[in-house]
Amino acid sequence: MTNSTMVISRPAKTIAEGKIRKKCEDIMTPKFLAIATLLLAPWSVNATVWTINSTSSVTPAGIQSMGAYSVGTTSTSTFSTATLAWYGSANGLGVLSGSETTSSFPDHAVDNNGRIEAVLFRFDGSTILDKLTVGWPDTTAYDSDISVLRYTGAVPASGPLTGAADISGKSISGLLSNSWEFVGSYNTVGDVAEDINPSNLSSSLWLISAYSSSWGSGKGDPSSQLNNSNDYFKLTQLVGTAGTPGGGGGVGSVPEPTSLLLLASGILGWRINRKNQALAA
Repeated sequence: MTNSTMVISRPAKTIAEGKIRKKCEDIMTPKFLAIATLLLAPWSVNATVWTINSTSSVTPAGIQSMGAYSVGTTSTSTFSTATLAWYGSANGLGVLSGSETTSSFPDHAVDNNGRIEAVLFRFDGSTILDKLTVGWPDTTAYDSDISVLRYTGAVPASGPLTGAADISGKSISGLLSNSWEFVGSYNTVGDVAEDINPSNLSSSLWLISAYSSSWGSGKGDPSSQLNNSNDYFKLTQLVGTAGTPGGGGGVGSVPEPTSLLLLASGILGWRINRKNQALAA
């Protein structure tokens, strides 16, 4: 008996390989999408949005307290308590210091006209504060430069702030030399989420003030875009990643969506390449 060998012509073999490769890709594409969804899920779940409510009786969940402060512009000036003012969720949170009232325009906002005003946010736990949004003013009329600071010391989970964590009666230089860190200054735009923490720093105490060069420089927007006057803004929203209860400052780690997609794409490419190698063997 004569042995016979069936030979598949090259065109037919190419068509067969193409069909198998297409089948593999059809199988792997849903898997790739599933992997991407799973990888992106932690990022979307962990990101928290805190919207500033329109009344002082409602503090967003996850924020233990919000306090208003102001300080003079001389090197020896010290912080004193001020008054928070709510102007509705569309406009945001302002600060009243000295003789200012809600009718003082534009000084009813957080400003640096005469005194540098600030809002201190105390979160339930160490938090990576990523973004903030101001809802006022109309930037064609006023500027809205801000400065951002965080506390790096230990913070009790509850109870009054004491020691360096309590900024009352302390100067700007005094804070900077005692556990308070300058994160950056930014030229914000109304109703646009501003990235304020590229290094993913964390803390349960964050201070957002009208801009002052006394806090520092070289972090955030270029100094050419910032000035020490004519800054007025109201805060409407904060975005960040909540951490464990209590705790001071640190460096967090939040995966970026682009990096996760690249990882998922790499997994898909590796799997398809393995299939192709198997077919060629």
